[in-house]
Amino acid sequence: MDEESDTRGLRRNFLPRNRQRERVLRMVREHEGAVDAVELASQLGVHVSTVRFHLDALCDDGAITRTRMNRPGAGRPRTGYLVIEERVDYRTLADVLAMELGQTVQTRARRAEHAGHEWATRMAASRSAGAGDGGHTPESDAGDALDHAAARTTNAFARMGFGPELVSAPGPSAPSSADSGGPAGERERIIRLHACPVRDLARSHPEVVCGVHRGLLQGLLDTAATEGNRKPQRPAISAHLEPFVEPELCVARLVAG
Repeated sequence: MDEESDTRGLRRNFLPRNRQRERVLRMVREHEGAVDAVELASQLGVHVSTVRFHLDALCDDGAITRTRMNRPGAGRPRTGYLVIEERVDYRTLADVLAMELGQTVQTRARRAEHAGHEWATRMAASRSAGAGDGGHTPESDAGDALDHAAARTTNAFARMGFGPELVSAPGPSAPSSADSGGPAGERERIIRLHACPVRDLARSHPEVVCGVHRGLLQGLLDTAATEGNRKPQRPAISAHLEPFVEPELCVARLVAG
């Protein structure tokens, strides 16, 4: 009887935690955009430390990812959480890289970028097939092309767990790095990538991993430009990736012009 009582006690200890974690995950999934621990705790009616415990566990499991939520006005950004809807397909990535790798850094970088572009094309084809309408929606033609491309690309990288933060930089601007290229007067949008899901591999083989991500970035822009059998958008939008501008941060720049 004592052993059975202990077993029942253990179950009582574990079940509420699992159910609570499921509730946390469900609320993160149902929330539009990122949500922080304080808001979740308020909605669930539990202590914020309990919510953070479950959020950390869900991050470790790969179910959600952390991102930054800027506060209005001054103040440090809050940590927000997003559900990872599309995880990086490492098997496909490995197959593509096996075909594309070369003997030199330059060759590997060039071929990795090509592989990333092909990956974006396949993603777009799969999504269009699922939509059943060529991927075209009325909203695709509305608004500024650069803003639309930036929002679409940010959403795609969020689904893959990169923890992106879109930073608007409206109007003409001079390039802020050598990678940006081009004359002054171009318009750009900046996407800060806080959570590369293959960061360790990127540090070991940046020419391959960052090359793939650079090609993926440009491929997402190119497929968005011609979705729904539209004519390519003008001005053309080019992608530039700056890996590890900080230890945990990469920066993507979308430049129109």
